[in-house]
Parts: sequence; structure tokens; C-alpha cells
Amino acid sequence: MNEILDLKHELLRSRAASGPGAELILGLLTTARKIDAACAEILARYGLSEGRLAVLLAVSDTPGIAPGQVAEQLGVTRATVTGLTDALEKSALLERSAVSGDRRSLSLRTTSAGEALVAELSPIYRDWLTVIAVDVSADQERATSAALAAIQRRLDETP
Repeated sequence: MNEILDLKHELLRSRAASGPGAELILGLLTTARKIDAACAEILARYGLSEGRLAVLLAVSDTPGIAPGQVAEQLGVTRATVTGLTDALEKSALLERSAVSGDRRSLSLRTTSAGEALVAELSPIYRDWLTVIAVDVSADQERATSAALAAIQRRLDETP
């Protein structure tokens, strides 16, 4: 098996995805899955998911933000934000309130416990990102960033 591909992506490469860039893209998917799993493990210790953390950070960054604005910023549906907000509110990390003069509109704010958790997690998350990239040289980081930008441009152009 290829050292940068998990079994699923190795099977895809060997059966359906040969050609220029295939190993790079499949390796990227394998790496992303591993990063997501490690991140989920860290956040689970705090009763969070990556989605919950993203909402918490968005609300912390813009107190009083509307749920629809959070959905737009994060590139998810309003229903997704509603579910994530429900969980954060139940954990007393976030609160919803009606907007004065418009009962249908809501605003979101982090609680003091939510702000404390953001303050606690920020250095942990930063340090974790540093540790997983410690063996990547500055040249490798620049080349990887350029490759990722090229892939993202192509994805934006391709239906």
C-alpha cells in the first residue's frame, strides 16, 4: 500500500483514479480525514465538534450575529446552524435572544462559559496545528499552499 493513502483511497487509485494528480488528491483526502479524526478527538474532550467550535468562534467574533449570518459565514445551512446552536445553548456556551422590534429574528451571543472555553481552546488548537506541521519545511509549506490554491481554483471553475 502507498504510504500516503489509506486503504479506501489506495483502492480508488488502483481501480479508478490513475492519472496526473490522482495520488496527490487522494493523499490530500486521506490526510484531511486523519486531521479531522484527530481534531474530533481533541474537541470531544470539551464536548465539542468542529462544527460547534466554528459556530462558537463565529459568535464570539461577532456578538449579536444572526443565525443566518453564521450559516453564510461557515458555508452551511441554517438548519445545520440551528442544530449546532441548540447543542451549544444546552451546554450553556451560547445564548439566543429575540431581536428587539422583530420577534422572528434572533441574535446569538456567547456566555461567559463560552468565552472561557474559546480562551482555553485557542492555544491548545494553535499548538496542535504547530505540532502536526513541525516536520514541514518553509519551502514545503509554500509549495503545498500553492498546490492547494491551484486545486481550489480548479474546483471553483469546474462544475
